[in-house]
Amino acid sequence: MDPERLQPREPERQPQIQRPEPRPDAAPRVQHPGERPGSGPPNLGGGGQTGQSGLPEGNRPGPGGGSKPGFPGGKTIGGALAVVVLGIGGWLYMGSSSVYTGPEELAPNYNKNKNADVRVPAVLASKDIDQKRTDEARAAALRGDPIPGVNNPSPQFVDAVKRGDVKFYAVRAYDTCAEDGDVVTLRIPMGGEIGPIPLTIAGTVVTVPVVTGQPATMQVVAVKDGVGGVTLGVQTSGGVWFSKVMAPGETETMNLSIH
Repeated sequence: MDPERLQPREPERQPQIQRPEPRPDAAPRVQHPGERPGSGPPNLGGGGQTGQSGLPEGNRPGPGGGSKPGFPGGKTIGGALAVVVLGIGGWLYMGSSSVYTGPEELAPNYNKNKNADVRVPAVLASKDIDQKRTDEARAAALRGDPIPGVNNPSPQFVDAVKRGDVKFYAVRAYDTCAEDGDVVTLRIPMGGEIGPIPLTIAGTVVTVPVVTGQPATMQVVAVKDGVGGVTLGVQTSGGVWFSKVMAPGETETMNLSIH
């Protein structure tokens, strides 16, 4: 017998297959049936490459994939809606925040002031009542403190506030035309003043007192004119009251209609 055949043979060594170490942030590798170790992922027939999850690369969620499927162009529905909302909001903002800066006489509302009918009242409703200011005014009067928002009130007015006969209504006083430095003061018939009030396009919220049993009016005094006359607008829940075009020192009665 051949001596070489009697020597024990060493077992054949299997070739080592080096497997890639998984990344901590990657999903576990899914082995597809029939896939050979080390080979690339199978083609799904659409020509697109697939990732570790078996989904097309552009539709795979996670840090390495694209956006969620189900919306054309790779955008999510939520993102598209956000763009639409921001666009509408920006349009409204730009439309509402524009400030007229041209000549006073060419302002869109100038003729409304020029042709204002002093007999038309400013309409006040229950929704315009500033209950907080009304309560604060009475509490201050009972303590002997100054009434918030009212300068130089007469003793008769203070007594009416103490009795609870005065309601304060919140209104917006603003310049209806060009923001050019107009200033007004509102006078209370029983005595007292609100202001001076610088007029801007954005306006200032002031509280107008109405005394039970007394004429519901306010006197508007033009304190300062920028250019072309003082143009006051008083906005309430019932609309806008327009003053006439006033010269400095001129006064006008603003009638109030309580609903």
